[in-house]
Amino acid sequence: MQELTKEKYNGIKTRFHEKVCPTFVYSILEQTIPGVVYVDDHTFPKSFLIGTESGIYFIAGEEGNQDFNDFIAKYYEKQAKSTKRFTLFSSSDTWDRVMKTILKDELNQMKRVAFSFQQKPSITGLQLPKGFVLKRIDEDIISNSTEFNRAYYEEYWDSVSHFSSKGFGFAVLHGNHVVSECTSIFSGRNRAEMDIYTLEEYRGMGLAYCVGNEFIKYGLKHGINPNWDCDVWNTSSITLANKLGFKSITEYSIFYSGKS
Repeated sequence: MQELTKEKYNGIKTRFHEKVCPTFVYSILEQTIPGVVYVDDHTFPKSFLIGTESGIYFIAGEEGNQDFNDFIAKYYEKQAKSTKRFTLFSSSDTWDRVMKTILKDELNQMKRVAFSFQQKPSITGLQLPKGFVLKRIDEDIISNSTEFNRAYYEEYWDSVSHFSSKGFGFAVLHGNHVVSECTSIFSGRNRAEMDIYTLEEYRGMGLAYCVGNEFIKYGLKHGINPNWDCDVWNTSSITLANKLGFKSITEYSIFYSGKS
């Protein structure tokens, strides 16, 4: 197997169908974040493994390529021995079956649902309660966040400064406390995947809707389409997605060991 050179990243983007392709794939191919692309052939690739430095991968292409499948199995063993994260996004039911065969059920399987944004958000959104303020995420907010903190951005964006230059997000503050946030966990030239979190004691107040609504409005204004994925059992996330104007379009599998 071969590692594809970055000069060829842009040329293979059309090989991936947006319906089943996670945002981080475009983030890597558009070189918004660092990553790696493995292919079966450098000139005419048919099988692909695309991964972030944080250990999140997407597999696609020809499922019956035995040499490539053997490479995947060995690659996973290498990651497992070094206790590195390995979370694999599958692109089809056929790939699901292949992964179960070549990895011998060593990984957990989880179903997720992908959404497509269908309608513009409310111009006004919900009114924040008195004492709450909505702000764009900056380094000060990151320093005070419990969920989307410095470690989070170092894992997914390589650094806080890189996120600040290429990504965006919004937070609700109550006094000096960061209580609800919506940030771009991954972003490319014209898309951004939303990641939302609200402190447990502040849930049920509509704060997640407020930050999500602001994220969407900002993105659309700058030509960036919002993306939303979540686990199929996450009913609160699905409900919020629907309220914000998303519609579920497909389900897919991820395979993971330990942290997903």
